[in-house]
Amino acid sequence: MIAYLDTCTILNLLQINYDDEYIKFLQKTFDHIKLTPKVFDELRKNKFINVVDDLNKVDLDNIIFGQLANFIDNSDCSDVLEFTRTHNSNCFKDNGESHSVSYSVQESRFGNDFGENLLKTHFITDDEPAKTDFDHFYNINLMGRILNSIDLMTIFWLKKYISKNQLITYCHSLKLLYNKDVGLLIIKLKDYSSKFIDELKTKQKIILTNFIEILNDLSGDVNAKITEILSKDEFKQILKNNKDWDNLISSVQKSNFREKIPYINERIILIEKIWEYN
Repeated sequence: MIAYLDTCTILNLLQINYDDEYIKFLQKTFDHIKLTPKVFDELRKNKFINVVDDLNKVDLDNIIFGQLANFIDNSDCSDVLEFTRTHNSNCFKDNGESHSVSYSVQESRFGNDFGENLLKTHFITDDEPAKTDFDHFYNINLMGRILNSIDLMTIFWLKKYISKNQLITYCHSLKLLYNKDVGLLIIKLKDYSSKFIDELKTKQKIILTNFIEILNDLSGDVNAKITEILSKDEFKQILKNNKDWDNLISSVQKSNFREKIPYINERIILIEKIWEYN
């Protein structure tokens, strides 16, 4: 079996533990792991997004430019890129996902024998819109399946590389990874509340408490609730002294984690319906 990975999947696999454990399991599971040049370029540019600790940056660099660089597929795929673009003009973009699908088409047609890799060439992505865009195209071309990192972890569990509890832990860790900006913002709000507790006005204390509760709950229309907080004069005054919060708040409002979390929760429940051979 062959696996093409996109950028978001690789970053999720690496940023859970900041080691190469899951990369090694991938190598044990698939005959070949492949990255398109476009994916590796995206990886190089985005590798430190959400990374705070400099030691973790060193770990990522070592894995990316050590092990992962060996997976780059430098095949000439210009013809199949054009084919994929032509037949998916509404969703094809010059990005890692579209390139991975294109390379998968070509790879699925070859092997030691022509067509040997049909139904054996899989695309691994945690980008749900990309899966939605290309799922039909992938199926009718008989390449294999579009999987995500939770599917990978399930395979690792069934192959007994990890335990069931480790699979569940990965799912919970993935939720935290998607919620990283929320967690960072909560820390900043709590630290500020604690540090200036004697200087804050009563209304400001209430607003900060409400904001933290909204971020901890993440139910309903979170963006509307945050917008209401931002409109308060008492909070605007706080923001004047915390300009570094602006980008973080904006990132939280733009994030699609609220769509991802219910899916992950559903997958955790569905683990009980997977039969494991003991």
